[in-house]
Amino acid sequence: MILGLLFASITGAALHGDTLYTWGDQLLAWTLPKLQSHSLAAPEKPITAGCLDQDGAGLFLQEGDRLVYRQAPDWKPKEMDHGMDMHDCLAVTLLGHPGVLVVHRGMQLRFYEFPDFHYKEIYSFYSRSRQGGLLVTDVDGDGYPDIICGNYWIKSPTDFDLPWHDFAIELYNDQPLAATLRLALVDGDLLVAQGELPNGRVARFRKPGDPTRLWIEELLGEYHYPRALTSNLIGEDDGPRSKLLLNGHLVGQTNGIHSAFPYRDGFVLVGRDGVSYR
Repeated sequence: MILGLLFASITGAALHGDTLYTWGDQLLAWTLPKLQSHSLAAPEKPITAGCLDQDGAGLFLQEGDRLVYRQAPDWKPKEMDHGMDMHDCLAVTLLGHPGVLVVHRGMQLRFYEFPDFHYKEIYSFYSRSRQGGLLVTDVDGDGYPDIICGNYWIKSPTDFDLPWHDFAIELYNDQPLAATLRLALVDGDLLVAQGELPNGRVARFRKPGDPTRLWIEELLGEYHYPRALTSNLIGEDDGPRSKLLLNGHLVGQTNGIHSAFPYRDGFVLVGRDGVSYR
């Protein structure tokens, strides 16, 4: 069964339990699986990117060029920074320090620390391509939380004040948006999708014995703006008749989706014009 509801200008989403948050012209909360929504806030400027906090009780959002934190129950914005160009964020605790990672301008990885949200620069990228996509995982098995961002994994130091070091996973840098990726981890392998390209690669990368060397690529296919990615689902965001694939097989079409979340026995799919559960 497919449940769906159209809504204007949804640019992103996050799932926590039975609540789906979507943003764009409005910040909405949807109760699953019935897809009943209510408005949490109507920001002055459209929301273009965001992520949940670690407790699932608040959201980090880019509104216009401002980075803000909105938290239940009043959902009022607390400005963290301005002049922002954020593609991804991820709430994490790094070496005992809680905060949120932000990819700024596709070139700089920042960490805004609770409670005052002063930021520390984790790394600056020197690449022809804007970096996008964020994961935190122990890549090299040393017990410390490494960061995967775009084409690179960034090795954690043993102390918060020590420098981080990056290593290339692959070399997707032939176009300005070639490294603005969607990422997912599957059984220790890394799935990547070039979601900002009209013929974007989706590939599985296997970590070599020495993870500081380039990883081993298995190309899964090329798709039109493959912005929705989970461990077993790929969704195009290319308007009507966008492909939806499950376990590598075409299972349907959508009007284009940019986010997908496993939920119960199916998936919550989010596009610019609506939300569906199938």
